[in-house]
Amino acid sequence: NYLSANQQNTVRTRQELRLKDCGNSALRVQPLGASGNGGRKVSNFFQGELKMKMKAFLALVALVLAMAPGVVLADVVTPSNMGTWAFAFNYGLAGGYLPCGSCQSGSMVTGPATPPLGVGSAMLQIPSGTNDDGAASIATSSLNGVALADLTALSYSTYDTANNGQQFPYIQLNISYTNDASNDGPGTDTLFFEPPYQTPSAGDPSLPNQGAPAMNTWQTWNALEGGWWDNNNVAGPGTGVAPLSTFLSFYTDPTIVANVPYFPNDGLALTVGFADNTEYTAYVDNVTIGVSGSNTTYDFEPNTPSVPEPSAIMTLLTMLLAVGLVARKRIARD
Repeated sequence: NYLSANQQNTVRTRQELRLKDCGNSALRVQPLGASGNGGRKVSNFFQGELKMKMKAFLALVALVLAMAPGVVLADVVTPSNMGTWAFAFNYGLAGGYLPCGSCQSGSMVTGPATPPLGVGSAMLQIPSGTNDDGAASIATSSLNGVALADLTALSYSTYDTANNGQQFPYIQLNISYTNDASNDGPGTDTLFFEPPYQTPSAGDPSLPNQGAPAMNTWQTWNALEGGWWDNNNVAGPGTGVAPLSTFLSFYTDPTIVANVPYFPNDGLALTVGFADNTEYTAYVDNVTIGVSGSNTTYDFEPNTPSVPEPSAIMTLLTMLLAVGLVARKRIARD
């Protein structure tokens, strides 16, 4: 049952000749009895080629990830999936503001132009002469109960087509506190971030210059680093704006809460209006909110995307990278 040495050499010679005839010089049959799967093993040359191809694949995935700073992992907000977001409409009346769904309008729309994320945005609109100092907002309850000091990111993008010559979509941030620097005890306040007050000449020159707002163009605003004013006159509009650190110093334990008179469930709102009877038509998108270093970006869309969102693309790339790393370890082990 055993082959003689001459017979073994004859078998090896015939096997190697068949491999050469097939034009495959990468594989070599090992002598009978050698280690490996049935005496066969991939040559070092073939292993080297596999490793080179795997390195190229991993480098390509890493390059795609590195070259995609504009790819944002976003939560898509649509009419059928609003999450913590809701539209709010208010009509100005003597003695306060009451909800008025027929006075202003808001909806998820396609465009305008090319939004910073996806294909759509949230439209906020107040018809001319019908709002009587009303407002249209899209607001979220995701920050309700969050300490103002824990807010680590807050930015959004705007596109304005009609306003009173000044106002652009602004942020309302509602807070409560246990005391203030004047020792007046607990209370509430509403803080406002407005794009027109974010240049050295129109706002606080010690704060970053975010540029003047422009009509019919998408612009992104960093509210966390910008100037704010408030209802309690801790800071004023225009050149009187102050950074959020001013409010953190003035108030004790400021916490973001729902603004009951205006938006019963929402601590943060993106708003147009509360100014005059002028027509306002504006759009917002690409809202990033960070709490204790954990950021969430919201993409407003008219419909559920039919093409892969950036988050799905990034997930696929990450999975491919993981598969590649596992394959590379197996090659190295073999």
